[in-house]
Amino acid sequence: MTVHTERERTRRAGPLSRRLGLDANPLRRASDRAESWIRLGLLTAFLAAGPLVAIGAGHWMEAAGLREARAQAAAERQVHATLLRNAPITRTLGPYERQVLAWVPARWDAPGGSPRTGKVTAVLPARAGSTVTIWTAAATGQLAQPPLPRHQITERAVLLVALTPAVLALALLGLLRLSCRMLDRQRLAGWAAAWSAIGPQWTGRSR
Repeated sequence: MTVHTERERTRRAGPLSRRLGLDANPLRRASDRAESWIRLGLLTAFLAAGPLVAIGAGHWMEAAGLREARAQAAAERQVHATLLRNAPITRTLGPYERQVLAWVPARWDAPGGSPRTGKVTAVLPARAGSTVTIWTAAATGQLAQPPLPRHQITERAVLLVALTPAVLALALLGLLRLSCRMLDRQRLAGWAAAWSAIGPQWTGRSR
């Protein structure tokens, strides 16, 4: 029973070893076997490290986004801006559109009390004299982008998780190509040395 099992394993492993170039074929050169091991090693590295690298990159991106959002929140403040005009209605709202934003001139107070003006976003149909909440630089009162929302931070992290395996695969393919190029040079050098030794003998026999 044991002998039969060992024979079955050998028969199954034989074709696989030949496909991978890891069998004991005497015609295979050391460089051929090295290339096979490199291919197998890079594939194993991708399968083993790919998910871990992707998850790590996602956590890193999420942490970086949270730090950026906290830094923005610390350097900015929310103020109320008074609209100076009615929000322009450029089209009729559809039945499934709950809100549409428009750029409207507005005025608000800077930290020192001096007025500031600029265009802010307001929900249609906002009227002149109504107020909207905006984000401004805490030091100067200039308009600023609001801190990154949580859903945008999550979207960035998910996108990086999705792209990381592709980037890792490209890097490993580049490493494989470089390794194959070096092995090809080694093969060419071996062929040149073998021909230098055998070529004169063939030339002498042909004469």
